[in-house]
Amino acid sequence: MFYILITVISFIAGSITGLIGASGVMVIVPGLVMLGSSTFDAIGCSLFADALASLVVAWTYSRYGNLNLRQGWPIALGSILGAQLGSFISPNLPEMGVGGSFGVLLLVSAAMFWRKGSKKAAIKPEGKTTSNNDEVKGFLKVLRNNPKTSGTILGVLVGIISGILGAGGGVMILLILVFVMGYKVHEGVGTSTLIMAFTAASGALGHAFTGNLPMDIAIPSAIGTVVGGRLTAGFANKIDETILGRIVGIIFAVLGALMIFGVGQ
Repeated sequence: MFYILITVISFIAGSITGLIGASGVMVIVPGLVMLGSSTFDAIGCSLFADALASLVVAWTYSRYGNLNLRQGWPIALGSILGAQLGSFISPNLPEMGVGGSFGVLLLVSAAMFWRKGSKKAAIKPEGKTTSNNDEVKGFLKVLRNNPKTSGTILGVLVGIISGILGAGGGVMILLILVFVMGYKVHEGVGTSTLIMAFTAASGALGHAFTGNLPMDIAIPSAIGTVVGGRLTAGFANKIDETILGRIVGIIFAVLGALMIFGVGQ
């Protein structure tokens, strides 16, 4: 029964990953802790499951042409390095709740994606749609014009946070790709999951070195997330960009509320 519950919990987490490209940490870690795992073991298992599920999800998105590492590879490199640092910092931190602050991030992200899903493309008189670069100004324009430097720095920060929290960094990477690099939502989800796979694998390796990766729990966790992610990724690629943006916003809002009022307590 114990392993069945782990698989079910992980299936839900994988379904979230496949649909919106977010890490399953919000589901797997509290679920495993409630089943008796230590926080640090749960984090290691979450990273292991994220790594495998994200590869499957990214492969699914690539079949629909929604995978673009042009600006994504510097983020991937930075996040891998950062995840190693974060995974070694994590066991030295007290087991205190971080759900509240991460929940706030999710709520802010929800508002951003809902707004993006509600916006319609501006039409120029000659019938051409305006590009994202035409609307970018200030510091954001500097970041977008220097994708290698900005991507690497942002990736390191994402990796550190991911290694500490046990998340593959999907939410933060998705935000960077869509709102900094100007990716479409489908393309952002597909690319962020591939980057998340490498980030999570790096973090899981670090937790294995510190003895916080029990394979008897990690394997059923990975099976559930892979199956759930594969099923929902196919559905996500078939729906309209606007609808997907709104779905991302709604799920982020729900997860954010749960993190603040549930897990964060």
